[in-house]
Amino acid sequence: MLLDISYLNIIWSIPKQAKANVIITHGLGESSYDYLFLIDFLVKNNFNVISYDVRGHGKSLGKRGDIKNFNIFSDDLAKLVQYVRKMYPMKIFLIGHSMGGIIVNNYIVKYNNIDGAIISSAPSREISNCLLNYPFYVFSFWQRKKLNFKSSKISHIPLDTDYQPYRLESVSYRLLRNLLVLSMRYLKKNFSSYVTSVLLLYSIKDQIISYKNGIYLLDSIQSNDKQLKLYQETYHNLFHDIEKFQICNDILVWLNKRIL
Repeated sequence: MLLDISYLNIIWSIPKQAKANVIITHGLGESSYDYLFLIDFLVKNNFNVISYDVRGHGKSLGKRGDIKNFNIFSDDLAKLVQYVRKMYPMKIFLIGHSMGGIIVNNYIVKYNNIDGAIISSAPSREISNCLLNYPFYVFSFWQRKKLNFKSSKISHIPLDTDYQPYRLESVSYRLLRNLLVLSMRYLKKNFSSYVTSVLLLYSIKDQIISYKNGIYLLDSIQSNDKQLKLYQETYHNLFHDIEKFQICNDILVWLNKRIL
């Protein structure tokens, strides 16, 4: 596999004495700049943190908010993992939020070559939406779905508007079909290959992605090292809400136990 990752915008945050690598994959319409709090927290705890803009998002190249095939996302991540492994030969952990969790889950069952993963607020089964399935999908193929980062369902805390220029205003229904239908079917067919250590983070009060997706994923995958944490007050964006300090500390405890 060629290691050309120049089309990805990547934030490299490297402390002097790192003990492992963490690669962050952001959510739908977001960019790596939405994760500066999490990045700073992990760097202060001596982790190399590599946060990148998914293809077609943020400053990365690619058609804005669109993708032909969901495998492109996981293949991009595979190139980045290989590059990081070459540059910093230590354990590699993946963090994926929402859409990023979809990408990481599909990466795991396809490549199965990292030391652990943390999945937050990600769907784990096919979402029923007539616009994403035939015959109605034929009519919505080239349409766009507007994104609302001001929605009260995302977080108790208003999102930082400083990074608004890097967020997408809309995404294609083709992208949504790839993420919420086709990749979910792929994941379901390959649950038996999901043997990586994983920490699942969901919130009881998430009105966008039900915590039941976390329960379903926990029950379906074959990993012998799997854990689900359910938070009581946070909404969808776990890393930018009222329980973010507890969530980051839970991540730190989990990571430290797996780098020994």
